[in-house]
This record gives sequence, C-alpha cells and structure tokens, in this order.
Amino acid sequence: MKKKLLIIGCILLTLILFIPGVYFLIEGHGGFHMLFGRTLDLTEIMSAETFTHEDGTVLPYRIYVPQGEALPLVLSLHGSGGRGDNNRAQIGGNSIAQVLLTDENRAQFPAVVLAPQCPAEQNWADVSAAVMGLLEQVLVTYPIDPARVYVTGYSMGGHGTWHMLAQYPEFFAAAVPICGWGTPDYAYRFANLPIWVFHGRRDPTVSVQASRDMIDALQAVGAPHLRYTEYWLERHMSWYRAHRESELLPWLFAQTR
Repeated sequence: MKKKLLIIGCILLTLILFIPGVYFLIEGHGGFHMLFGRTLDLTEIMSAETFTHEDGTVLPYRIYVPQGEALPLVLSLHGSGGRGDNNRAQIGGNSIAQVLLTDENRAQFPAVVLAPQCPAEQNWADVSAAVMGLLEQVLVTYPIDPARVYVTGYSMGGHGTWHMLAQYPEFFAAAVPICGWGTPDYAYRFANLPIWVFHGRRDPTVSVQASRDMIDALQAVGAPHLRYTEYWLERHMSWYRAHRESELLPWLFAQTR
C-alpha cells in the first residue's frame, strides 16, 4: 500500500512539474505567467473616472495618484481584449499597472498611472485625439512633471504607442511599445526620443517583423536612444515578460524631456 501511494505521489509530482514546463515551452514566459501568475485587484487602488472629448468620444479611465509633487506619469494603452466600457478590463493581469502598483514599486517608483479604456470596435488611432485631451486635463489637475510623461502599450496598445509618438512626439519623454506595429515612414518624427521596443520572435498575432521594421526605420534616421529586446521563445504575450524586466522601470523613470 505504501509503495502504491509512493508511486501515485511520484506520478502526481511529475505531472505537476511536467505540465507547466511543457506549457512554458509552447507558450513562452508570457503565456506561462498568464496561466499561473497572480493578478492584483486594482479597483481599490485606481479611481474610476470618465472623460468626454469635444468630438464626442467617451473614455472610461482608471487613475492612480500617489502623494508627492512633480510626479512622473505613465500612460498605459491596453490591447484589443481590454476594449469596452466597464472600466476594469484595461487594468487586468496584462497591464503595466499590475507591475507599477505593487506595494514595492509604488514605494520605489511613485508615479501617476493613467489607464484609459478604448471603446469597443475602435482602436487607439481612432481615439488618439481624445486620449491627448484626457492627458492634457490630467496634467493640469494633478501635480505632474510635464517633462516626465511616458507612454507604453502592448499589441493594439503597442500600435497606439507608435501612433501617439507619431502624432504628439513633443509630449512624451520616453516610450515602450510592446509587440505592436507602427508606420516606419513616421519614424523621423520621434527619432530623438528614448524608446525601448519589445517583441516575441514567435508571435503569431503581430509579426515580429513589425517591430523590426520600426527599429530599421529609426536606425536609418539615426535614433540615438533606441533599445530593442526580441525574445526568441516568446509568442504574443511578450508584455508579461517585458513589464518585469529588472531594468525597465529604472530606465523609464530616468528619462526626461
């Protein structure tokens, strides 16, 4: 009986270790973290608000404002799965807010975190004027350092990040586009900005070539502050890994206009 229980225990232990390992090899670090990682409930930390732009666009948004003066601001642009009007989906387990608003990072990197929610059936390029209107309102409402405004996003939000840089390059101090796509012809508009790009080489949703094309275009116009990280085992959910790079937050908050 003891021998049988020992065998069963060994089989169960093997399965417990084997299945996550296989999942990691198939889906990469991002997929592994999505399945097994912990998600913070940020609804008690971030206030729920709504912004209506003069063009009629309505943006639900979440915002976190710590104590302090001359605070940096991080604009978080979610992927397509965060669209809607519930003012919750954009701060789930796949957002930079999940990293910035841990107890440790709130103490070490105090920052205003702004997370608008893109309306259903639209993308960030469609509502970029409304996002800028929201940013301008937030800047005059809270004690934010206008020289330390950062933008980051993944997937559709990665595209939104590239788009915001192309439309409003003078507004941002740095950007982190993750597994997104941009317009290489506009690279010259924001060539002088510090930009750290991330993408998974095995991404089946947004081809890694999209980021490579942006990198090539920026290098062609002599971008002096460009970083690129390509994860060779990652698929689409590379933002889970990018958001947790140990150098990312120190690098980001060191940037200023």
